[in-house]
Amino acid sequence: MLIIAHHNISNPEKFWGTATEITKQLPANLKLHGVYPAKDQKTGTCLWEAGTVQEVQQFIDKHTGSFAKNFCYEVNVKDSMGLPAIKLETAMAN
Repeated sequence: MLIIAHHNISNPEKFWGTATEITKQLPANLKLHGVYPAKDQKTGTCLWEAGTVQEVQQFIDKHTGSFAKNFCYEVNVKDSMGLPAIKLETAMAN
């Protein structure tokens, strides 16, 4: 399943530094497809792949919850545009 994680960041330096570190060795159940920070780095959106929304939410909150409010939700693949082509067929099957 594809999942969006939206971040409202109170400490951009810590958030993006931590994000860089934790994405170097992600758990096997999580895959990160894209990271889209705002120019001011106070908000950001990431595209993940995981078995459940809760897996992404818990992982992100564990590592960044003290300096960001994170909101995760499942992507409606059928009505989406611009998803990674390599995963679109797999995502539609879920």
